[in-house]
Formats: sequence, C-alpha cells, structure tokens
Amino acid sequence: MQEEKKEHEKAEGKTRILVVDDHAIVREGLTLLINQEPDLHVCAEAENAEEALDAIAKEQVDLAIVDISLEGTNGVELTEKIKSKCPHLPVLILTMHDEASYAKRAFQAGAGGYITKHEAAETIITGIRLMLSGKEYVSETMTQKILEKLRTETNHH
Repeated sequence: MQEEKKEHEKAEGKTRILVVDDHAIVREGLTLLINQEPDLHVCAEAENAEEALDAIAKEQVDLAIVDISLEGTNGVELTEKIKSKCPHLPVLILTMHDEASYAKRAFQAGAGGYITKHEAAETIITGIRLMLSGKEYVSETMTQKILEKLRTETNHH
C-alpha cells in the first residue's frame, strides 16, 4: 500500500466498511443498517476469507466486520491474515457465540471489537464508531461474560 493512500480515501467522504459473513441475509441486514448512517458506507461484502482478502486488496477498507463462523477459514484465522497484511485495519468480530473463550481467541488474533448477533443494532454502530476512533470495543453482554469467566478462573486457582 502506498504511503499517500494510507490517509483513508473515502467514498463520498464516508468511512468504508467490509462485511464478511457466510449468510447473505446477515450481510444484507448489516449493509442496510450501516448504510443508514450518514457517514458510513459498506464498500464490499464477502462470504468467505478468500473474498474478504480480495476485497481488502482492491478496496480502501477502513474497518472490517467479520463473522467468527465462516466456511473454510474461520473468523479468527481470517482476522490473523487481515492483521498480517494490514496491521492498522480495525477488525470487529460479530458472532452468535457469546462464550468468553471465543472473544479471547478473537482478541489474541488482533480483533479490536467483539459483538454478539443477539445485541441491538445500535450496539453495532456504537462498536464501529468507537473502533474508528481508535478504541477497542466489547459489548456490555460480552463484558459481563468475560468478567464472569475471569472470576471463576481466579476462584479455581
């Protein structure tokens, strides 16, 4: 990537987002949700790791939303690949798994955010905005689960 292009070129001044999920209906729903925001735009969708990596190579993606359960390569492995190619690209994991162990693996792979699909739509937008401002994001539901897991691990030692 050329240094000049690092200053995120944006479509019509909008932040460009890649949505990666193996279910078309989830991709479509996320795209509708995100594109309702005046400053956000889904620039590409992918149903697997290969399509996701192609999109990142072709598009100027500002943030990737990745489902943890993909066909073939899972979202954790994909996150590792994305971070090795584009270390500064924020990756938000969106998943149906609300176990703390999944979140731990996602963050170890380089994800900057973790939200379950059970969350309200506003939570996803909040997560996107926080991550774009350089922060990490874990939804309230997941924060509670992670804290519970830490407490039980601590009590067993």
